[in-house]
Amino acid sequence: MATGCSPVWSIGGAYFPAWLVCMVTGLFGALAVRSVFVVLRWDPWIRPRALAYPAMGIFITLLTYLLFFTQ
Repeated sequence: MATGCSPVWSIGGAYFPAWLVCMVTGLFGALAVRSVFVVLRWDPWIRPRALAYPAMGIFITLLTYLLFFTQ
Protein backbone atom coordinates (compact mmCIF):
# COMPACT_ATOMS: atom_id res chain seq x y z
CA MET A 1 0.00 0.00 0.00
CA ALA A 2 2.86 2.39 0.74
CA THR A 3 5.10 1.33 -2.16
CA GLY A 4 4.79 4.75 -3.81
CA CYS A 5 6.07 6.60 -0.76
CA SER A 6 9.65 7.78 -0.57
CA PRO A 7 11.97 6.27 2.04
CA VAL A 8 11.99 8.00 5.40
CA TRP A 9 14.99 8.36 7.72
CA SER A 10 14.86 8.86 11.45
CA ILE A 11 17.41 11.51 12.44
CA GLY A 12 17.46 12.46 16.09
CA GLY A 13 13.97 11.07 16.62
CA ALA A 14 12.44 13.13 13.80
CA TYR A 15 11.48 11.60 10.48
CA PHE A 16 12.83 13.15 7.29
CA PRO A 17 12.00 12.14 3.72
CA ALA A 18 14.85 10.82 1.58
CA TRP A 19 14.69 13.73 -0.86
CA LEU A 20 15.37 16.19 1.96
CA VAL A 21 18.42 14.22 3.12
CA CYS A 22 19.67 14.07 -0.48
CA MET A 23 19.09 17.80 -0.98
CA VAL A 24 21.15 18.71 2.08
CA THR A 25 23.88 16.30 0.95
CA GLY A 26 23.89 17.96 -2.49
CA LEU A 27 24.17 21.42 -0.95
CA PHE A 28 27.11 20.53 1.25
CA GLY A 29 28.68 18.50 -1.56
CA ALA A 30 28.56 21.49 -3.92
CA LEU A 31 30.12 23.68 -1.24
CA ALA A 32 32.88 21.11 -0.75
CA VAL A 33 33.52 20.91 -4.51
CA ARG A 34 33.73 24.71 -4.68
CA SER A 35 36.21 24.73 -1.79
CA VAL A 36 38.38 22.17 -3.58
CA PHE A 37 38.23 24.22 -6.78
CA VAL A 38 39.28 27.37 -4.91
CA VAL A 39 42.24 25.57 -3.30
CA LEU A 40 43.30 24.12 -6.66
CA ARG A 41 42.82 27.57 -8.29
CA TRP A 42 40.35 26.17 -10.82
CA ASP A 43 37.53 28.44 -9.66
CA PRO A 44 38.36 31.33 -12.04
CA TRP A 45 37.99 28.91 -14.97
CA ILE A 46 34.44 27.91 -14.03
CA ARG A 47 32.06 29.93 -16.20
CA PRO A 48 29.19 30.74 -15.63
CA ARG A 49 29.39 30.08 -11.91
CA ALA A 50 25.70 30.79 -11.36
CA LEU A 51 24.89 27.72 -13.45
CA ALA A 52 27.88 25.48 -12.77
CA TYR A 53 27.70 25.20 -8.98
CA PRO A 54 23.93 24.64 -8.77
CA ALA A 55 24.34 21.99 -11.50
CA MET A 56 27.01 20.30 -9.38
CA GLY A 57 24.65 20.41 -6.39
CA ILE A 58 21.85 18.83 -8.42
CA PHE A 59 24.24 16.18 -9.73
CA ILE A 60 25.38 15.27 -6.21
CA THR A 61 21.76 15.25 -5.00
CA LEU A 62 20.63 12.87 -7.74
CA LEU A 63 23.71 10.69 -7.37
CA THR A 64 23.07 10.37 -3.63
CA TYR A 65 19.49 9.33 -4.28
CA LEU A 66 20.52 6.80 -6.90
CA LEU A 67 23.24 5.26 -4.74
CA PHE A 68 21.33 5.00 -1.47
CA PHE A 69 17.58 4.98 -2.13
CA THR A 70 16.93 2.98 -5.30
CA GLN A 71 16.31 -0.71 -5.26
